[in-house]
Amino acid sequence: MDDILILGATGSIGTTALDAARKGIIRGRIAGLVSYSSDLSSLADEFSCPAFNARGKTRDEIAEFIRGVSPSIALNGVSGTAGLIYTDILIGCGIDIALANKESIVLGGSLIMNKARERGVRIIPVDSEHSAIYHLLKGRRADSIILTASGGPFYGREDLAGVTAAEALRHPTWKMGRKITIDSATLANKGLEVIEASHLFSIDAGRIEVVIHRQSIVHSAIRTADGAVYALLSPPDMTLPIAMAIEPDLSRQAVAPLSLKDLTLTFSSPDAVHFPMLGLAYRALEMKGSASIYYCAADEAAAEAFLDGRIGFMDIPSVVARTMEGCPASLPDSVDGILEEAGRAKSIAEGICSRP
Repeated sequence: MDDILILGATGSIGTTALDAARKGIIRGRIAGLVSYSSDLSSLADEFSCPAFNARGKTRDEIAEFIRGVSPSIALNGVSGTAGLIYTDILIGCGIDIALANKESIVLGGSLIMNKARERGVRIIPVDSEHSAIYHLLKGRRADSIILTASGGPFYGREDLAGVTAAEALRHPTWKMGRKITIDSATLANKGLEVIEASHLFSIDAGRIEVVIHRQSIVHSAIRTADGAVYALLSPPDMTLPIAMAIEPDLSRQAVAPLSLKDLTLTFSSPDAVHFPMLGLAYRALEMKGSASIYYCAADEAAAEAFLDGRIGFMDIPSVVARTMEGCPASLPDSVDGILEEAGRAKSIAEGICSRP
């Protein structure tokens, strides 16, 4: 069984993983816990493992802890751009990664994927959509992939000018962190997933289709050259993709069995007019260079500004589009360079948010 390091142990992904360990769904040994919370002692005692509060710590200090734990696989559930640093450290240590931090791939792109290949590190996606595709591709070649989206709380609503943060935080299916919930409401989260999928599965943007699927039962699908569509269906519960990433040959029940009786599944096209963040993600892939970095960083700044009441809901895509206009045509050649570029993009976006 694997020795498992959990990064972001007190966040939603980490909490779900630890609960799965308690239930015996994940049977590997919890080798260590990392979080930005100082209150890790009870979890460390429960799982008889060392814990590390990463707040204010340097990259070298984090790497030293990870090397000391020496896990066979690490679950990266750290949120935001900080997750890229952890992914880079893990690759440097030669540790396989169950990746729930999409920013690692959106920001790092080909640099991170190439580094992982050179070190022989497996990157196993945890996002339910990418997890589905990853496992569906075993033994199959996809002609195209289909990412499903819940549509967020405003599906079918045309008047979005007066949307409040409280409304945007009421996701119809998933219970997630505040930023990712706002991203789901704008469809920015699906845009980030399009960019991530392009790098994870080496597939052009034109072969990635997004469909609205309100029930969140079909987690994604692949279309093969013969016209067949293969899909993964399960209840909307992150336990399954986490468990499958940590233990790819999982043979135990992780979620309640899905009954197909009276099951209604609907699919529709996303509304590109009222939700332009998805189109901007495709545009970022077309632009190449640092466009995806600017998309990701500007979205982070705009979502924060909306939650703080400094901009309106429909200002978010405008901020991102304007920020992307000034992105460099080249991709930085190091993680530090990527983070510096992301910082510049976020500063530009914050400046746009502060203007009347």
